[in-house]
Amino acid sequence: MRDHATMMGRTLNINLLWAVILFYLPVMVQGEQKTISQDGVSLTYNTAIFSKVEILQLKREPLPHPHDQLNVHPANLLFLFYTGSKCVGSIKLYPLEDRSVGDLKMAYPELSARARTLIRILNERPELPQRYPDGVPKEIPTIQNQMAGQYFLSHVRYLDFSWGSSVGFLVQYAQDSSAYAAGSRLDYQIEGMNVHNKIAVSTYFSVSHPDLPRVEKDGLVTDENGEPLRDDAYSKYLRKMEKLLDSKSEETFQPPLGLIQAVVSSLRFENVDAAAWGSKFNGKKTVIE
Repeated sequence: MRDHATMMGRTLNINLLWAVILFYLPVMVQGEQKTISQDGVSLTYNTAIFSKVEILQLKREPLPHPHDQLNVHPANLLFLFYTGSKCVGSIKLYPLEDRSVGDLKMAYPELSARARTLIRILNERPELPQRYPDGVPKEIPTIQNQMAGQYFLSHVRYLDFSWGSSVGFLVQYAQDSSAYAAGSRLDYQIEGMNVHNKIAVSTYFSVSHPDLPRVEKDGLVTDENGEPLRDDAYSKYLRKMEKLLDSKSEETFQPPLGLIQAVVSSLRFENVDAAAWGSKFNGKKTVIE
């Protein structure tokens, strides 16, 4: 489970980092394009944009005795992207087969069902986001249970890459009913599936937009009396902010959404035996600077 409280505390610093990066971007794009590879998976990134990448071979956490009962998952490959000392994004690859367990459904009860839902959405391509009568967005399927609700969705569109298809969207998650301000937890997320439906791709990058109201340290949006917005007022605020961001070009975000899409697009899979990761991965970390 992603620690959203920690992420919110880092939002202001990360946004400042992206502001500096985007200011110097015309010069920085001249940096080296580096291709890295692990277990048959490769990707390319600009070293002037990301100063460090960590690659983690995360161990499987199957039932009945996972380390974390609320976060059951197969072994997976995780790429973490850094700007200076701050982690600003991640790409995680989930295998949809695992030869190290006898019964996939028993080991990972939600995995197959979530994969089927994501595959159906990517094949049928309904208009997204779908909404309830009161305007609240229905959640976009993700391969892993986020242990939190999607209460803010914007800039949703399907993306096609050489390795497969996906859906990208701006999102904020919450585990409680606090009136978190738009931008206080804003991520650009890409959920995809490779062409053989054997590997799911889940991407998160922290993003911001200069036209969003400045986010206070506590991350809450308040009324004229300084009290957090409640119920209908908060819902109307969220829908207004969703429309605001929907009206903005992808290249006006910090970082540009196209920059994130380019890193995800660069993924390549060559002789990848992801079903064997469950018996191979032991938590090893590789740091590339």
